[in-house]
Amino acid sequence: MKRILITGASRGIGLEMCRQLSERGNEVIATYRSPNSAGTLLELTNKYRNLHTYELDVNSSESVKSAICRIAEKFTSIDLVFNNAGILDWSPLGEVTAKSFQSIYNTNVVGVFRVSEEVIPLLTKGTTPLIINLSSRLGSIELRGQSQLGGAIAYQCSKSALNMLTKQMSIDYARHGIRAIAISPGWVKTDMGGTEAKYEVSESVNLFLAQIDKLPASLNGVFLGEDGEMIPW
Repeated sequence: MKRILITGASRGIGLEMCRQLSERGNEVIATYRSPNSAGTLLELTNKYRNLHTYELDVNSSESVKSAICRIAEKFTSIDLVFNNAGILDWSPLGEVTAKSFQSIYNTNVVGVFRVSEEVIPLLTKGTTPLIINLSSRLGSIELRGQSQLGGAIAYQCSKSALNMLTKQMSIDYARHGIRAIAISPGWVKTDMGGTEAKYEVSESVNLFLAQIDKLPASLNGVFLGEDGEMIPW
């Protein structure tokens, strides 16, 4: 049993992780940006006594600090963090706005930084503590020539930046005994992924959680796919 923090847990992949990880008996700490959009998540707490919810907006340093403080009042440690909160704009270069670029970076990159920095004291008290940042193959610079997706440029750049942040976390947080990896969940049928995507949400989550279960305790600073295969940065 692990104590697990999940951001962006009100829908899609985050919500499904809450279901599956709670079902397995883990103690799950799930965060959501607004109660107005977290109805399904909040209802799950009636089914799972081991699921705990907190309001947290990754775009706000004050919100992150406040939420982590409230979490620390109840829990003395965290073993695993899923930085899952993220947003997307399909606009290509020539159409995307600077405002959209800034918003996506603030959520997908700076938000991950905010949460990770605040949760370090709890992670250092956890068992084999690990940060998993939800990334995307679209963030792989090496694979860019193989992917012909021309849109979502701000999203793609944000995931490249997230990959760099993950790699640096794996180096700098090692002194705290904390590892960091990035995982791409694949192309998933969510609000962001659309209906033509390859995986149902439950299928994707089941796949990458199975890979996480197999990770050696020494693995650090890598970028994995939902199938467990290494993805080039």
